Amino acid sequence: MILIYTHMKNIGLFIMLVLLVLTGCKEKESTPIRLAFISGMNPIFNETLYAPLLEDFREVTWQAYTTEESIELFKPDNRDQYDVIIFHDICLEEIPASAHQHLAQAIHEGKPVMIHHDGLLTYNEWPEFARIAGMKYFMSEQEVEGVPYGVSTYKHKQDIPIRVVDDQHFITQGMDKEFVLHDEIYGHMWRSPDIHVLWKTTHPDSDSDVLYTHTYGKGKVVGIVMGHGPDVFQDKNYKTAFRRSVLWLVGKHE
Repeated sequence: MILIYTHMKNIGLFIMLVLLVLTGCKEKESTPIRLAFISGMNPIFNETLYAPLLEDFREVTWQAYTTEESIELFKPDNRDQYDVIIFHDICLEEIPASAHQHLAQAIHEGKPVMIHHDGLLTYNEWPEFARIAGMKYFMSEQEVEGVPYGVSTYKHKQDIPIRVVDDQHFITQGMDKEFVLHDEIYGHMWRSPDIHVLWKTTHPDSDSDVLYTHTYGKGKVVGIVMGHGPDVFQDKNYKTAFRRSVLWLVGKHE
């Protein structure tokens, strides 16, 4: 009887241990990824426009912040309020040098960031943001590392042939190897030689590298050049790229 009791007790403890592990895994999986959208020039985040990207992305919650609100967001004491920064709109408003420092420090120490389309125009007069983003759209004649650049170009409503150039990367899994996106293109930008390119295009008026990863210190960076919308937000390959980019940024590699 004692042996049977001891055996049953051990089984009970084992079952409890398994349940605790499973419960812990479930809680970990259910913890949402908190996206901080920096809205820049548009004080109201266009939920309708971005709905196709976010409505089926059950792993995330999001909050939009104006440029002024982001000054507080970047401060060290507030960094635990979000998991990923997404620059998705043009942030042209001047922010204090201390805010620049807080943002650069946050990313350098490991806070991941996505540079999404118009985000490439953000803080256009702050040279360090180009190093963070890995790419830069010029709104005026400027220099990067002593090399002069003219104003970058754009064209709306273009058919953009896309080719996946790294089909082994986590972000590109589950998408077509070649496809066409309908969106806005950018040209004559600066790109860092250190970016890792995932998508290229042969559109004659576009820069060739249109989806890439990058690092800034310990911080992961993803750059998605297309994203003006709304048509592209309905595309299955684009939606896959957006979703898997977020997962890659926070280390949730499936």
